[in-house]
Amino acid sequence: MTNEIEDKKGVKNLKIISFFVISFIGFFALFSSTMSKSPILPLFAESLITSEFEMRFIGYVIAASTVPGILVSMIAGRLSDMYGRRKLILVSTIIFATAPFFYLFAINIWILMIIRFYHGFSTAIFVPVAMAAIAESYPDNKGKYISSFSSITLIGRFLAPITGGTILFITTNYYYGVYIGCAISGAIALTITVFFYRNRTTNIKFEQVTEKPSLTIKEFAKGIKEVLTHKIILSTSIVQASQYFAFGIIEAYIIIYANSLNFDTWLIGLIPAILTLMLVVFKPLMGFLSDKVGRRLTILVGLLLGGGVSWIIPITTNYIGVILILCAFGIGMAMVISSTAAYVSDISKKEDYGTAIGTLSTIMDIGQTIGPILSGYILIFFSFGGVFLMVSIVLLISAFIFYLVKN
Repeated sequence: MTNEIEDKKGVKNLKIISFFVISFIGFFALFSSTMSKSPILPLFAESLITSEFEMRFIGYVIAASTVPGILVSMIAGRLSDMYGRRKLILVSTIIFATAPFFYLFAINIWILMIIRFYHGFSTAIFVPVAMAAIAESYPDNKGKYISSFSSITLIGRFLAPITGGTILFITTNYYYGVYIGCAISGAIALTITVFFYRNRTTNIKFEQVTEKPSLTIKEFAKGIKEVLTHKIILSTSIVQASQYFAFGIIEAYIIIYANSLNFDTWLIGLIPAILTLMLVVFKPLMGFLSDKVGRRLTILVGLLLGGGVSWIIPITTNYIGVILILCAFGIGMAMVISSTAAYVSDISKKEDYGTAIGTLSTIMDIGQTIGPILSGYILIFFSFGGVFLMVSIVLLISAFIFYLVKN
């Protein structure tokens, strides 16, 4: 009896170690990738422009890293279901570590665009596979642990622009210095991964699947088909896409809106930090809540909260009001994204976790890419009122669809 208790305690400790290992990998990896784009990327791209014709392609340079998420997240998830999480995590951290060095050879925006495209594969592979690994390890508390993992990586995303801006200030806009910093952080993520990948004696489980000696198209396609024809997974993916569609717009246009109200620059600078802080603080809490009261209720309340406050942004003209709305939106978003990945893994077969979460990530990237592009046209014709009303409508329609699609 004593041995059995000790064995259970040992397994629990290994799971905790596994969680923190993969979270630290995520922290350094996403710190690296975020610092490579914020705030340096637009400035670096502008410095490489040699003609007015090239100026119009800055947006494409910025968007280049999101395309791999649309292309490979679902495929990476499926491959991790079949061959284990370790290999895919290793591949992603190799990209995290090597991509920053290529920026040193970016002599024009066309090369920079290609580098951004390559760099985008790192996050597109790592995030869904890491979440699938955590979902496997904590089947009864996956909401709590997936959210805690996301919050740890969000801290990295929060610190990255501050660090990158500081390096630019200290080095007097020496862009390559920032990318050297990205390379160091990416190399740390790779080192941690290689150590635990090769050190089998640790028994740390990045996966709980039996590796197969060869890939068969039939097995690969079967898992993809099962996920894509599952109405609840698809409706949850629509929710995820809608939430990130809204987030992409709020993140960009609330800053422009605040600037139009002539807020002080330092106050405007706090806006993205406050939104990130809301996600860091509330995602673990909402993940724990979803484990207790259910994913569907948590997701629905989050969508209604976000949709309910978004439309009143353009009728709010004081800074405190804008901040309070932003806090409410951040809490609503935390409720949604803390529960979606856990929910699709709840309703998926264990051997399809990676595929399901990869599908979620793919559709999410589509929403996050479309949002800022579409809102630019809405702003021209309907001003800020139209932009934020569109956010509200999208979230509320998403909530209605999600409510209708049940088991």
